[in-house]
Amino acid sequence: MADNKSFGDFIQDMTTLDVVTVTGNLTVLVKDVATGTNGKDSDSRPLRFGRIMRELEGNIMKRDSKITALAATHVSLDKDTISFVKENLTADEAIYLTFHNDTVKAAGIARAAMADGISKLLLGSKK
Repeated sequence: MADNKSFGDFIQDMTTLDVVTVTGNLTVLVKDVATGTNGKDSDSRPLRFGRIMRELEGNIMKRDSKITALAATHVSLDKDTISFVKENLTADEAIYLTFHNDTVKAAGIARAAMADGISKLLLGSKK
């Protein structure tokens, strides 16, 4: 996520929802996370999930990484939705598709709750 997002980027992010489920193999060496491959972290700091996720994201973004999109869903504010699903799913991949669909649903519920909270914060709660 960029640190210098504009208000327009924020509005765009709040009015759309994208969920992409990818398959592939990602490996993170705990020693790389513990020592900090960027040289900023030290062994004395506790191993945090956020540090592992940053390392995974770095691995995904490498040009030689191989990942496969199993499903991708885009939902606009007006609920226009487009979904991509890989053809000829295996039985194992169908489990991931169920996971993807559950994630889309949960993300939609969370997004609606967040929008409701922001609305109440900006407009005041009328009880």
